[in-house]
Amino acid sequence: MALMQWSEYTTAERLKALRNGMTQEQLAEAADVSVGVVRKLERGGTASLPSLLSIATALGTDIAVLYGQQAPRRSMNRDERAALRTLSAATHDAAIGIPVETEPGTVDELRAVVQRADAAYWAGRYAELGALLGALLPEARVRYDTSDTHEKEAAAGVLVDAFQTAGMAANIWGSRDLAYAALTYGRQIAVQAGDDLRDAHLAATTAWVNLRDGRTAQGFSLAAAQADRIEPKMSEHDPDRLSVYGQLVINAAVAASRGGSSPEAAREYLSQAHAVGARLGTEHARGRHSQPYGPLYAATQAMSIAVALGDTSGALQLMDTVKLDDTVPLATRARYGLDVALTHVSCRRWERAASTLEDVCAMAPGWVQHQMLPGVIISRLAGVSVSRLRGLAHAAGVPLGAS
Repeated sequence: MALMQWSEYTTAERLKALRNGMTQEQLAEAADVSVGVVRKLERGGTASLPSLLSIATALGTDIAVLYGQQAPRRSMNRDERAALRTLSAATHDAAIGIPVETEPGTVDELRAVVQRADAAYWAGRYAELGALLGALLPEARVRYDTSDTHEKEAAAGVLVDAFQTAGMAANIWGSRDLAYAALTYGRQIAVQAGDDLRDAHLAATTAWVNLRDGRTAQGFSLAAAQADRIEPKMSEHDPDRLSVYGQLVINAAVAASRGGSSPEAAREYLSQAHAVGARLGTEHARGRHSQPYGPLYAATQAMSIAVALGDTSGALQLMDTVKLDDTVPLATRARYGLDVALTHVSCRRWERAASTLEDVCAMAPGWVQHQMLPGVIISRLAGVSVSRLRGLAHAAGVPLGAS
């Protein structure tokens, strides 16, 4: 017995599934419609297009998902939807330079908050992340605007890093326009401050957003061009520069493997990425911020590239050799787990794939509900019982039907 596809459910059933714990009253309040509109839809009735658009927005999705024209890409609870609204306002206010009434923290204090927000992102604590960024971004902007010459550079660095984390948060929540805006704002400040390395680092993150946005050719071009621009000399051993350069070449490799360029380009950039990881010798994050880069991260992305290129034998070999530890962030370990599950599916190891996905859901419950791959894996688990699939779908936040 096969599970129904998302398009096979009625709009009423899809709406019930997308509410995912929200009451009808809570949805109506968030969408600024009457509760009667929600009830009518869930009884199989209709509503005006403005009401449907408002309901889709309140659910953290779009009208195509509500109509069944595309499957849900992510799942957001009410707290995360509120956090996204707060993040959007804070990001644009900080870019404009709207002053805040509170006295901003010192550069050192704000840097500590940036690091806390970064840690919340990688651990999947998204409600906390939104709250931190909502307060951090305006304060960091005021600190930058009011800093004297002596501390201007350091204040700029804090603001740029805050914009980078904001861009990553918006990306994980599926708000691509906000992600691009936050990263562009950060790059503008980095350029003004003459901070070439931070500018390149935000370009690497922008290339990753391109990948999530399906713009693989643009992601490849951006990552490859920036890698050429900041390529370290063979005699240079600055771990910050090596880390950012590694991010760029591995992003170029991943983008190439997903159609942004040729498989040959993917393998060429992957070879460079491994070489950079070997030069670093261990995982290192530029300024202790964002994704650490090193041999282990390069290996996780080699797995992703093997899966994208259909190189099952290469993926199986990596599964046997890659051993991740706590120097690799939780979200990165979980993403590697999804690639392992996909490899098991390719080998028709249904139960092993299901068990791996269960492990990922248990390991990173907040993160996994914002990923598309769990839905792909679940839809391909032909040899697993429907009851187990429904349990996996619930854990992964993949709405397969109304309860």
